[in-house]
Amino acid sequence: MTSKDVRLADYLQEDCILCNVDAGTRDQVISKLVEALHASLSGFSREGALEAVIERERQAPTVLAEGLALPHARLDGLTKPALAMATSHHGIDFEAVGEEPVQVVVLILTPKDDPGAYLRLVASLSKKLAEAHMLRRLSAAANAHEAFGIITEGPEKVEVKLNASSVMNSNPVTLDEGDTLAHAIHAFCSNRIMDIPIVDSDGDLRGVIAIEDLLGQSLPQHLLWMEDLSPIENFEPFAELLRKDAETKVADFMHDEFTAISPDLPAIQLAKIFLMQKIRQVQVIDGRRFLGVVNLDSFSSQIFWA
Repeated sequence: MTSKDVRLADYLQEDCILCNVDAGTRDQVISKLVEALHASLSGFSREGALEAVIERERQAPTVLAEGLALPHARLDGLTKPALAMATSHHGIDFEAVGEEPVQVVVLILTPKDDPGAYLRLVASLSKKLAEAHMLRRLSAAANAHEAFGIITEGPEKVEVKLNASSVMNSNPVTLDEGDTLAHAIHAFCSNRIMDIPIVDSDGDLRGVIAIEDLLGQSLPQHLLWMEDLSPIENFEPFAELLRKDAETKVADFMHDEFTAISPDLPAIQLAKIFLMQKIRQVQVIDGRRFLGVVNLDSFSSQIFWA
């Protein structure tokens, strides 16, 4: 995907900015933002938009960074993307596990047939609101005119390139080589994930552990050659591994063969990598320094569902 200039003022109007909004919950603020956009735009169903955005949030909260949420949906009927923004002095609970209430919420509605629009707007907003002081300034804005000036200040247009850094998870679950098997099992099960990068104290990527690696530790090759495993009806090999879970280290079963890419790799190339290599996760690194991951499920969601 080629680069493209994004001008936030093309998609956000002052009458779609709600300062110090009177809403304490995620659904309340989303409802107010959808209402504001529906009042200024035509061509989409208010009820349909509200349902789509809230359903997306229930599936995966869109708290992008501390204090910032970017709820979104792709809709039939829209001819171009549209933004609405709400700020709160006290914070809004976005029901994201482990996250504090957010002070700035930007609703993104994009045409259903334009997957690149959402990605470009998220990349542009992320760049604009990356610094904590920007969120503090916005949440303290006295009115919509002041807030609009803050979010549109600086260069009128921002060049956005859709690359790996645009779609990666920069804060995934990671493990250290010295972590125990018990720690790894808890990380896999509590987060419902299947691949975990191993990152050292210097921030370098050392390897990866997959859920299959745990199974492989329990069922060594000599057992896999058996045609019928039914005599192992009590999962004895697994029990043996679990008895040693506090002693076994992640370093004993991680692997150092993984697919790694640079952050500036064009995002479209990721689709080819996932298809050709038939993998679930790609590591994003700068030299050996770990930057994040791109998972097949989240990447596909951003393209097809946003």
